[in-house]
Amino acid sequence: MLSDFDEIVKTKLGYSLFPYQTHVSERMIKEIEEGKSNFIVVSMPTGSGKTVIELFMAYYLLKKGVKNVIMMEPTRLLCDQMYFNFWRKIFGEDVGMEYEGECTAFEEGKKIIVSTPFTAEKCAPETEAIIIDEVHHAFGDSRYESTLVSLDPKYLIGFTALLPSYKKYMVDPRLVEKLGKPKFLNYDFKALAEIDPTFNPPKAIADVFDSEMNKTEDSAYDTFFRGQVKGDKNTLKFLEMTLYSYGKEAFCESLGRMEGKIEENPQLDFLCESKELSHKARALRQILSIYKIEDFKPVLIFTSRKATAYEFEKTISDLDPGRIKVLTGDSSKFERQKLVKSAKRGDIDVIISTLVGEEGIDIPEAKLLVMTDVPQSPLRFYQRLGRLIRSKGDESTEDTLKYLVVALTPKTPEYDNLDDALRNLYLEGVDVSYIVEKKEGKGPVARVIDMVKKEGGGTSFSRLDSNVGNISSVEVLLSPKNAETQMGDYVDRAIKEGRIFYYYDVDKMADLASKLLLGSYCNLCFGEKCMKVCKDCIREVGKLLISKKGKVKIEKKGLLLHYMELVLPEKIDEVIGVMKKEKEEIESKIEYNSVSLSYMKRTNAYSITLNFNVSAEGMTVYPKLQLDYYNANEQEMKLAEINSKLIGYKAIYLFLQQLK
Repeated sequence: MLSDFDEIVKTKLGYSLFPYQTHVSERMIKEIEEGKSNFIVVSMPTGSGKTVIELFMAYYLLKKGVKNVIMMEPTRLLCDQMYFNFWRKIFGEDVGMEYEGECTAFEEGKKIIVSTPFTAEKCAPETEAIIIDEVHHAFGDSRYESTLVSLDPKYLIGFTALLPSYKKYMVDPRLVEKLGKPKFLNYDFKALAEIDPTFNPPKAIADVFDSEMNKTEDSAYDTFFRGQVKGDKNTLKFLEMTLYSYGKEAFCESLGRMEGKIEENPQLDFLCESKELSHKARALRQILSIYKIEDFKPVLIFTSRKATAYEFEKTISDLDPGRIKVLTGDSSKFERQKLVKSAKRGDIDVIISTLVGEEGIDIPEAKLLVMTDVPQSPLRFYQRLGRLIRSKGDESTEDTLKYLVVALTPKTPEYDNLDDALRNLYLEGVDVSYIVEKKEGKGPVARVIDMVKKEGGGTSFSRLDSNVGNISSVEVLLSPKNAETQMGDYVDRAIKEGRIFYYYDVDKMADLASKLLLGSYCNLCFGEKCMKVCKDCIREVGKLLISKKGKVKIEKKGLLLHYMELVLPEKIDEVIGVMKKEKEEIESKIEYNSVSLSYMKRTNAYSITLNFNVSAEGMTVYPKLQLDYYNANEQEMKLAEINSKLIGYKAIYLFLQQLK
């Protein structure tokens, strides 16, 4: 079987399996065929060709009679890379890809689907085999574990560059109960070289390091994230980015220059009065306590701001006194050349550089590059990498191994910036396969989840984002104002990933629907008895209904944000239970009046139309209200249905009360 697969690889990819890849593949087959384990975890170094073994295991399992295989990648970028570069080339039309919460490839019955864990859990009702890239996520991460348990595969095979020994004891007992204890197959550089003398280590090993904010920094950042700082929009965006990307020193320097462009805020003042190191400086010290300067010198450290560079110099000066230099735009060409020569001679151990160092410094002797922020420009990002991934041309294989550490601020857009930078480089044809992303649960979506958790597992969108002001029901109908915000984008992503569900505030939406009932009623009602309820604004609503032929649609996401209630998945049953109870209580109060629901599934939305049939004062009105629920899965549809029904019943009750 391996020889047949090798021929396919030669034909489709243009190369053959290395002997060590064949060895590892044969070992895995033996474990399965001899009935020793259907749960196998393989550790192999970054750059050693794990992907080809993943391809073979999918090929093997399909030949063995498995109906379908899910290839799980932790990020969208890796889904794209692996699908287009490998899976589609080898398996053609038998393979599909889904990672945005859509289920098309699953519904089409593709034999192999490259997907993220959350999309797979949402879309795959039956799964026989799962292959996981970066399987270390599955040990100790409750979200990964619940996904794997719910999918209930017969075979589970994982690959990672490194699985720390302590993680082996963090395997979910539910997986062990279903599949047995995992079989760990560990291959480091030395083991692969012993199996196959032709094995060449990768050019670089990359690590992503969390640069955690402290309470003071996080509180200051939160004021920007929630829209609580008022002022010029572009200035606010710049200051927010400066805080999470470059740290306190650069932020406070910029804040001082922006006087008059934003309102004063006590949280920001408190941050700038604090004497602590910035979160980026603290992270740098931690990085250099792991990657020790004496083992990796000369070390290159990049930041985009001068203030941060000089803070770094002070922060690490005790680690290597006198042998740390800062390179900024203030440095003359002569000073730059002198500094580079000193580093080459071994007279300088650490260079801390701003943008000027992205071009013009060439130190192939460097073994470690630390990026403390991520340039969004693919060219600048690649130029920084070029300072490290560069060969002297005469060193041994062992000496050519380089290390890259990227320090990112968790629960901010910085993790997205890395994703975008790598995606842009990939689209430009640059090989970034050695950079291992670890962004699950790290970006701004994770901050949104935390905010909802702090509110007890459920809250309104308007409580999270101060930019969403109050707007009356009549205003929504007659002069709708969208609430398009950055927070809205993050919430939308959380919904797509299935990490948050949502419904509409019953009281607010029922009030809006009751205005439609009143408008419809006032179109028929004339005379003195109507004066009490048929105000000018309600008459305008009535005219709107006539122009819309009796049906009003509330379908814009930015408008629906005013009504959105967010809830964590584990709280859904509780919310549905409360709504059912309230529906039963109010149903008896509206007597023979009714509202029926009609449904329409659109590409990315589930549309529910409330069809009213309400009689009062000898008149019957039939207005319709369409509500859109975006990115709704099966469980969310149940929530949407009871939510819509309760809104309709409550709207009828409010309407009848206003006529009394």
